[in-house]
Amino acid sequence: MVQNVLVPLPQQKLVDIFKSLDKNGDGVLCQRELKQAFKGWGAWFPGMPTYRANRGISAADANGDRRINEAEFGDLVKYALSCGYKLN
Repeated sequence: MVQNVLVPLPQQKLVDIFKSLDKNGDGVLCQRELKQAFKGWGAWFPGMPTYRANRGISAADANGDRRINEAEFGDLVKYALSCGYKLN
């Protein structure tokens, strides 16, 4: 019998996912785009996707513009990994 096993998201996979979230193609991720990512990853309690998105921005936003650019993705990935998100 094959069993689904949850494994941590690989770092490059997270980078690719974050890049794909830039729906308007401006090269940065805003709070709304991050909120959708965390909601899709299972942060489903009321308010949790917004909380995770805001914490991700706080953890990664080096220049203080409240958006995450590609240079800041590394810290955003570290934050997401610290939250324990998994892929099956």
